[in-house]
Amino acid sequence: MRYYKYIRIILISIPIIILGFLIYKYVCPRGVLKVDYDFCREDAFISRFSPGGRVLEIEKLDGYCQQKMVIDPVYFDVRLPQSFRQAGIKIWYQKNDDVILKIGPRFDSHQWLWDLKKVEFLENDGEWQVGVVDLDLNHVTMENNRIRFLVSSPWLDKFGEEILFSRVEIKFEKLPIGWGKVREKVKNLVKF
Repeated sequence: MRYYKYIRIILISIPIIILGFLIYKYVCPRGVLKVDYDFCREDAFISRFSPGGRVLEIEKLDGYCQQKMVIDPVYFDVRLPQSFRQAGIKIWYQKNDDVILKIGPRFDSHQWLWDLKKVEFLENDGEWQVGVVDLDLNHVTMENNRIRFLVSSPWLDKFGEEILFSRVEIKFEKLPIGWGKVREKVKNLVKF
């Protein structure tokens, strides 16, 4: 009989812990959310690069996956639980040095306005180049909790060039939330 008591406590505790973890992820009290997409698996936050034809199918190789961009531009969406002030993108790619690569978010879903920034080379990681971009998201509007990003390399197809991507890592930041605001966010979540 004593075992039933422990089993009941465990069965009640598991959903409470999961619910607490999900609320913590939604609220982001530390003000930081990191998302990582390695092209080998679907990600809950980052969509695949699209449209097809501009990017080829994902190739699964030994130990990693890659996707080839052959025509400019391509897009991906990032789903977020709330708005953030800035984002730091770190991207693993292979391209010729003279090929320009830019990434940026869409300002407004009803207009063709993008905040494109040049990807700055950071380091080599094996055969991959690693680049970074810092973005200000204060003027970016989310649509259905999504921000659309554009990856651009002008005249990529005209010069017969291509860019390979193997990983995208984005760190979103905002001001940390005090416990008073956490309670307010949880109340708004429950009302939803």
